[in-house]
Amino acid sequence: MVEFMRRCKIAFLNLAGKKTLEKCALTVALLAASAAAPAQETVVNFQAAKLAYWPQLISQGKAFNTNANKVQVTGHLFMPPAADKKVPAVVILHGIGGLYTKEQRKRVYWDYAKMLSDNGVAALLVDTHGARGLGVENQVSQTDVSIYTFAADAFAAAALLRSMPQVDSSRIGVLGFSKGGGATLLAADSRLVRALSRDDVPFQLHIAVYPGCQVFPQNVRPAGGAVRFLLGAKDNYTGISGCGEIAEKLKAAGASSETIVYPGAYHGWDEAVQAYKVDDLSSANCRWYLQDNGDVTADKQVLTTSQQSTAYLKQCLTRDAIWAGRVEDAAQATKRDLLRIVKLDLK
Repeated sequence: MVEFMRRCKIAFLNLAGKKTLEKCALTVALLAASAAAPAQETVVNFQAAKLAYWPQLISQGKAFNTNANKVQVTGHLFMPPAADKKVPAVVILHGIGGLYTKEQRKRVYWDYAKMLSDNGVAALLVDTHGARGLGVENQVSQTDVSIYTFAADAFAAAALLRSMPQVDSSRIGVLGFSKGGGATLLAADSRLVRALSRDDVPFQLHIAVYPGCQVFPQNVRPAGGAVRFLLGAKDNYTGISGCGEIAEKLKAAGASSETIVYPGAYHGWDEAVQAYKVDDLSSANCRWYLQDNGDVTADKQVLTTSQQSTAYLKQCLTRDAIWAGRVEDAAQATKRDLLRIVKLDLK
């Protein structure tokens, strides 16, 4: 820390460029926040739809949230130290591996929750997999919990936050990673707001970090909240071309959309694990389009059976040299960008 402060001092004295000075200022803010009073972490529980799928959301609309079978979901609430005014809040959605590693270590999502709360933003970290009996031994059972179910948890968590007197109910965002990032993008659509939000209230901000961008409405209907993509230039696990397609759709429909691409970053560039080669298939070329009538299409055909879905997967998945894991420069830049985005869009 002493060495970093010395470098920043030199930068200020030498009138360094704007980006360098901003980097120093944001990092100093992070260091100062970490030295302040610790955030208060509380385990909370709330009810959410046990499972959700696109056809149900479209056919039932607002009635879905009332009719759906419910499950108790656990969340970890990080509340900023006592403040003299209401604070903004962010719901955090994990990826397919859940909240913990196979060795039961907390994954990077916990760090983001603490970082946000240390900087005056309440954070609610949601355990979507745990609520449905999937632990770390089932890390790749992503098909057991649909992406729409992740979104259902996000809206239910937001309803809980709105009930808290410390939270400003008009300033709530959602932050999702990998599969949770894909759900975050879906949550920006007004039809999911109608079906899943108890009070028909959209998120003011959607931040998707290395999201899966394979599933999205053919015709988007933005609910009004800002959408921010944080992508890795070398992420060929889920790929980023689909995210570009979604961003263009959102912009064309009038939504506020921003994309940041980190050079040299793989999928999961912020995880506390050294970069490694992944023995898996890439879904970068897969696309599932959600139709206005509730159909799900791929390769211009409606998928109505599991056999059709399996056949399409065999067609779109590709074998590639996939890498994932930590890229330090991107990991540090992500922290700075998240704070900047949250402070700007939830001000």
